Amino acid sequence: MLIENSFDVAADPDEVFTFLQDAHNVAACFPGAELVEDLGDDSYRGKVKIKVGPVTAAYQGVAKIVEKDGVARVAVLVADGKDTRGAGTAKAKATMRVTPAGEGAHVALETDLTISGKLAQFGRGIMADVSGRMVGELASRVRQRIENGGEVLAAPVASAAPVGAASGATPSAAASPAVNGAAAPAAAAATTTAPRPAPQFEEAPPMKASVLIRIVLAGYLERWAARLRKSTEA
Repeated sequence: MLIENSFDVAADPDEVFTFLQDAHNVAACFPGAELVEDLGDDSYRGKVKIKVGPVTAAYQGVAKIVEKDGVARVAVLVADGKDTRGAGTAKAKATMRVTPAGEGAHVALETDLTISGKLAQFGRGIMADVSGRMVGELASRVRQRIENGGEVLAAPVASAAPVGAASGATPSAAASPAVNGAAAPAAAAATTTAPRPAPQFEEAPPMKASVLIRIVLAGYLERWAARLRKSTEA
């Protein structure tokens, strides 16, 4: 699936492009990301955690910058990861372009994502929402670092609205996703205790004909033996 995102930064485009080429800067700003090892040659080993409603997936793998043009301010990154529990894989090819926008810079991201496992059940709409939230957090932290020169706190795990909210819940519920496992107040207020389901009993298997015949025959023989004993005693 192809997902497009963008954001603006009030800084020189060259400065923004240089900042985003540093994997340590990106890992510090990207929600749920952790840089584990610098492998050299623009290759990095890392982890990323994504939360979609009640489902959380953690991937670890390798990302490599396969193309970098400082003049055109274009970079292409290819990432390949596996779910830490072995429940799926994720592959992505992300292209970043930084262009002038007024007195600042415009960052455009185009990601070709292939995903399998438990997150694949959510389709493009939900995944685009997750991506938008992640890029939104990334943009906020990039601005904090470049525009204000501030320190970036550890980025939280990106999360999307619960699946129920995306398929018919009220707008207020969809606008209050869980972050780091803590439900937003609006969602908590709407939570009710689910009724306990009625106990389920397994249906007894049907009795075989041969067993039924043996039971009937045993009863008949028992009654015949009883009558024989009575006639002998008489």
